[in-house]
Amino acid sequence: MAGETAECRMRLYEYRDIGGGILGDLPRHIKAASPQLLTLHIMGSPDSAGAFSEIDAPTSVHNVDTAVAIETISSSGDDGNVSAADALMAISIIGINGSDKMITVQNIATSAAWTTFQLETELWKNIFHCYGSLWGDLDKDPAGDVDVRTIADTVIVELAAGDNEGNGAAFVVPDGHVCMLYGGHLRRLTTTGAWANDEGIRIRIVYIDAVDALIAAADRAINWLEFEIAGQYGKQDLDIPKGHVFESGTQIIHQHASRVDGTENYDLTLQYLIWKK
Repeated sequence: MAGETAECRMRLYEYRDIGGGILGDLPRHIKAASPQLLTLHIMGSPDSAGAFSEIDAPTSVHNVDTAVAIETISSSGDDGNVSAADALMAISIIGINGSDKMITVQNIATSAAWTTFQLETELWKNIFHCYGSLWGDLDKDPAGDVDVRTIADTVIVELAAGDNEGNGAAFVVPDGHVCMLYGGHLRRLTTTGAWANDEGIRIRIVYIDAVDALIAAADRAINWLEFEIAGQYGKQDLDIPKGHVFESGTQIIHQHASRVDGTENYDLTLQYLIWKK
């Protein structure tokens, strides 16, 4: 993992999927709103002594006031509809629909070869992430690069050939909703022996709320949460506390940095609870 690398696995769970067990300490009014749980599992390695950079950024940001249709397309004719000769047959997309609800939609190929663009029926205000979710007998990975793109052919997120997890680790709190950081875990990894005392991993959760969005990034003040593991000795993992709340419309971007060593590797999990006000 030397150099700048990162991959994020993002999944969205409905209240019926997570049950009430892990939510036992929440007020009743939040439980009554049937909150959703957005989970991120990130493995990465920042550049050596570099500034903070975005983790697994989407190809382009899709953030519009009025929901619009999107297309899916593959660069390989081996991705397509149900056939023993097919590889990828469906791609799932996480984002916000025209009703201001965060959703996951599975888009199944409708043609024998996915090389002809497919107009999807769901309308989207935001798209955060995609992943492969149905396959034929040819392979359990996409045979080609599978793009989720606008009608103007601007790619938003994509699956690279041979990789079932797309790019994108940022998201937006839907209008009329609240989001709470519901904990996580950061673990430092290494493949290069013992760490020096000045080495370490730094993670930032950057949040751009309605006020921040009105001013230049350089003029925003303390709009992030930062977590760090450093040094040669001591504990090399960190529990991320829950409780920080993000308001409706807030953009949440994840960043990483290495204090010194470009071979610093980490494993990060984050959970976000989202409910309608």
